Amino acid sequence: MIKSLKEGATIQDMIDLLKTDGVFKVENYVQGDLLEKLYVNVLNLCQTEGGHYEFGRNYANNKGLNIYPPSSPIYQIYNEDWMKYLHSTYMGNTGGYCSEVFATYDFKTDKGLANNGWLHFDRQNRLKFFIYLTDIDVSNGAFWCCPGSRPKGKQLREQGWATAPNPHQDIPNKIELDFKEIIEEYPPLPVVAPAGTLIVFDTDTFHKGGKCEENNSRLIVRAHCK
Repeated sequence: MIKSLKEGATIQDMIDLLKTDGVFKVENYVQGDLLEKLYVNVLNLCQTEGGHYEFGRNYANNKGLNIYPPSSPIYQIYNEDWMKYLHSTYMGNTGGYCSEVFATYDFKTDKGLANNGWLHFDRQNRLKFFIYLTDIDVSNGAFWCCPGSRPKGKQLREQGWATAPNPHQDIPNKIELDFKEIIEEYPPLPVVAPAGTLIVFDTDTFHKGGKCEENNSRLIVRAHCK
């Protein structure tokens, strides 16, 4: 089960969940007018500043949060003291918060499986704050992850960095292809949740993106923190 953060949870509660499960969610974190504004803002960025990719449109910002004006919904959502404190406390790093912002608007269904459609861990460890901007189920691209797999992912990532000639490209990180023997130990679960749901996860946790079925779409935005 992918656990929901309880009302009144502390930063230490969040850290404990990340250390044990590697992931937690907060349903209805963004609501009402702000959710509508964030949806419009992110969709506009995907359509006007983003690029085309095999599943629709994608937007990437590697210059950090401060390129957005304070009135921007993205800035308002991610310029949160608790997110910054969780990042610095959990990652042990006072820099690197929200160093990248990515968004995808997925609506093409006939392009096979993307790289992130394989169950994997990231080659570079990050803490990610991932927000659904549309209602999401398994038919329109639910995020999948394996609670409890973070320690194994960390072990495999560190092993790869110690041995791979070019770690950024060469570390084996696809579970179904590179580590078939452990698949049954870490069954992936979909995060089925309404628009406005926040998912926080450590990228050593095995995870993958879902695929939209025909006539479906999804819009998401996520912040990557080093």
